Amino acid sequence: MEKEKMIYHRERLLEMRRDLIQKLNDRYNDAMGLGGDGSQDSADEAYNLYNKNLMLGRVETDALKLRLVEQALQRIDAGSYGVCIECEEDIEEKRLEYVPFARYCTECKTELEKKGLIKM
Repeated sequence: MEKEKMIYHRERLLEMRRDLIQKLNDRYNDAMGLGGDGSQDSADEAYNLYNKNLMLGRVETDALKLRLVEQALQRIDAGSYGVCIECEEDIEEKRLEYVPFARYCTECKTELEKKGLIKM
């Protein structure tokens, strides 16, 4: 991959990492703050528990995405960014533009999803 493209993707990934860390902190704090005043009836408590679980699910999804971003940054440092970890062919630039932390080319990702080996 060209040096300019690598720098471009690194900057996008670093920005994505900053945004995800902020989002993770905000969502986690919001989830932990639900129902913390102790003045709820059982319906409010159940509603808050439901919302807390939803928010924590989003935290988990964002944490996974953050790990993928971190791995992509490591691949940039190692010089293997933009190469499919399955077939070792170049990942399409269009795909990297849409998913800068992509680990697989489109073909390998589709095949692995069909086999149920990956979900994201």
